[in-house]
Amino acid sequence: MERFSGYLENKNRTLMLFGLILMALGNSCTKDQSLNPLPRDYTARMTLLPSDTLRIPIGYRSNVYSKYIKKCEINGVPFLGVVNENTNELEFYSLTKRKEDFKIPFQAEGPNGVGSIRGFELISDSTLLIGSSLRIRLYVTDLEGNLQKTLKTDIIERKGLPFVQLYYTYQPLMFNRKKNDLFVLARADTDVNFPGKWTGTVFLKIPELDDESARHIFELPSHLGKYVHGAYFTHSSHLLMDDRYLVLAIPFYNDILIYDLETEELIEKPAGSKHFGDALPWDNAVSGMSESFYVPSNSYREIAYDKENQLLYRLAYQGVDYIGPDGQRRNWDNKPPSVIIINSDFEKVGEVDLPVNTIYTRMYFTHDGKLYLSLNHPDNNPSEDQMVFVGFKPEEL
Repeated sequence: MERFSGYLENKNRTLMLFGLILMALGNSCTKDQSLNPLPRDYTARMTLLPSDTLRIPIGYRSNVYSKYIKKCEINGVPFLGVVNENTNELEFYSLTKRKEDFKIPFQAEGPNGVGSIRGFELISDSTLLIGSSLRIRLYVTDLEGNLQKTLKTDIIERKGLPFVQLYYTYQPLMFNRKKNDLFVLARADTDVNFPGKWTGTVFLKIPELDDESARHIFELPSHLGKYVHGAYFTHSSHLLMDDRYLVLAIPFYNDILIYDLETEELIEKPAGSKHFGDALPWDNAVSGMSESFYVPSNSYREIAYDKENQLLYRLAYQGVDYIGPDGQRRNWDNKPPSVIIINSDFEKVGEVDLPVNTIYTRMYFTHDGKLYLSLNHPDNNPSEDQMVFVGFKPEEL
């Protein structure tokens, strides 16, 4: 009898152990890290309301469309900095009446040559960091365009991927004034149309503007490796928040990735659209851009930080038919946009739909506690000689 009871006890233990293994396997299956195109639940607590219209007159050599604009403060005065690729100039437009607008011309070649400018960051009240068409170099200049220092971004290889590191155009340059650290997006100078080519580290950190001490940081989660490829990934956006967090928004990924510079920890937070979740990436990537893919696909792009209200704004775009009802081809600017609102705890607290074919979302900045979006939409442009922005102010529901 004792043998039988012992046998039952051992059998029950075996069954319990087997059951625990099955539960563990079941739990591992439920934690599927593949993409999920369904939207996530959230509680709406905030909205955005149109507050004012900002009009900035420009000269005849300027353009209402720029691929890189950034709000900055020089000696405490807010300016909107605009890259003018046509003239190779930086144009600074005062956002108050205390200072005059001014321009900085840059030379493409010669002792002060920096190539064709693509982006900039203000390092100090008298110093700029320039990203240009010479993509494996960055340039430190004064506010008159005089070259002071050249930084190399191809010295340090990315972990496991020995490709040339370079500055990709139209991606924000970031500088932490508290620690004098520069952060630049790192990409592979190789055939990018295969999964995994852009996995590994995401940013190159250059402390004290010393390229010899540069190192790569911000490891991309490995489960994204099979999706991260092709030109689709170049539409990612990022920012430096409160001189502590590097925030990365991937075009096809519902979540945002937050890298804590103090703890070197990476966390993910749901920050997708109410219309869709993960946007399935390009399965059959080919060289070059393809509007026939981008237009019908759901996608994310820009992300901005409103320091006054401690809010993040992320732009989402719903896919539409590549050929419209009128038989004309559409492009990304014809996709219905919305603004996702994320609070300082990285929680989604709202989402606001924007009118279609009205707002040119590629040009945006935050100022005075508002999100400013361009009204110079190519299909509905109110002015050729003024940059026109509408200011959206956050309000609690």
